[in-house]
Amino acid sequence: MKRNYVGIVDKIKLISSFPDMLVRFTLMTHNETINCLASDRQLANKLLFLENGKTEIALFGHANRRGQLVVEKMMVRNPTSFERAYVMGA
Repeated sequence: MKRNYVGIVDKIKLISSFPDMLVRFTLMTHNETINCLASDRQLANKLLFLENGKTEIALFGHANRRGQLVVEKMMVRNPTSFERAYVMGA
């Protein structure tokens, strides 16, 4: 089942970079904490530029067998000038 979430990104960690990039992070929403994975190289690179505990993002993805959200799409909400330049590529 596909799901949408909005929350603050925290505990960003690079799990592996070769051969496939894998980043794990925690999304803190208003009423729950969700463990997330990003395996898409572009998404993973963008996540590594975000600041822990401060950046609000919107996610779209599906749950795996372990109950983690596998991220398919991501958008930074209210980006700073740094995030606009390095994360969003504008």
